[in-house]
Amino acid sequence: MDTCLDCKRVTETVTDIRTGDTICTECSLVISDHYIDDSQEWRTFANDDNCDRDPNRVGAATNPLLKSGGIGTIIDKTTTTSKNNDLIVTRTQNLVIRNSEEDMIVKACQEIKKMTDGLNLVSGVEFRACEIVSKFNGDNSKRLSRRKHLTAVCAAAVSTACREMNLSRTLKEISTVAHGVSLKDINKASMAIRRLLESSDQGETASSSSSPCAAPPPQVIIKTGELVRRFCSKLDITERETKAIREAVEIADNFDIRRNPKSVLATIIFMISQLSKTKRNPIRDIAMATEVVENTIKSSARDMYPYASKIIPKWYASEEEVTRLGGIIGSWDAARD
Repeated sequence: MDTCLDCKRVTETVTDIRTGDTICTECSLVISDHYIDDSQEWRTFANDDNCDRDPNRVGAATNPLLKSGGIGTIIDKTTTTSKNNDLIVTRTQNLVIRNSEEDMIVKACQEIKKMTDGLNLVSGVEFRACEIVSKFNGDNSKRLSRRKHLTAVCAAAVSTACREMNLSRTLKEISTVAHGVSLKDINKASMAIRRLLESSDQGETASSSSSPCAAPPPQVIIKTGELVRRFCSKLDITERETKAIREAVEIADNFDIRRNPKSVLATIIFMISQLSKTKRNPIRDIAMATEVVENTIKSSARDMYPYASKIIPKWYASEEEVTRLGGIIGSWDAARD
């Protein structure tokens, strides 16, 4: 709706997109001209020869993690007229314009996305891991290399991002999505990342940051509360059993059980599952879900059984039921003898 000078009132108008004129629908007066459409433009600008290429007006969004912003120039070799020109263009493209190090950063970010998707991690972990990897876009001592080293650095970056965001993801879990890379390689890459981050924060030189005397990277903090939800979901454990497991894990912290948190959690899941009246998960399935060896769960159960009556909530199981659990654990010793 615009005010028409001839009609002397507000009237409906129509815009002629071809000419850019705004026209009154009552008296056909051109109220304004040279209209500029500021909406999104979805047109493409294909070549007239109807070839397969269909270049768009704009490219991808700028990448804040790259020094160049991801903006570059690609020289089309088909526009040259001779083989000599082709060689000159190719040489210029490879040696001057193309940034191979940024290409490695882009590949690393793609690999990180695959890993975070495989582990069902939040998008914040992916961005932080890519941000860590982008710091390698520096001098020769911080360059990324191809093949296994690139995958190991990506896995270490994901591990570091999880640790910074207080997410319980062990190196063993991360290695399951880092195909062809060992835990030793990931640990080595984690040390390099730690030195890089320390030098970046403290403003140290590259030579001092690459000192071989650097301390090993801190281990990922295991939050048993998060592991309870994850492992119980894998084993399809009911809400009642999950609540009992969570309470038992909290009570177990008050006792001197010299086992790592994952072994303690796997053993408690086994005990609660054996006392369940709906579904009893076999020890093999529990070992696969918690990534703890069966023999480790059995040995942990022997160590923890003296505390079982105090660890397992009273509302979940009676003293008689806990005593029957001791018979199952005792049968292992009999079979071993």
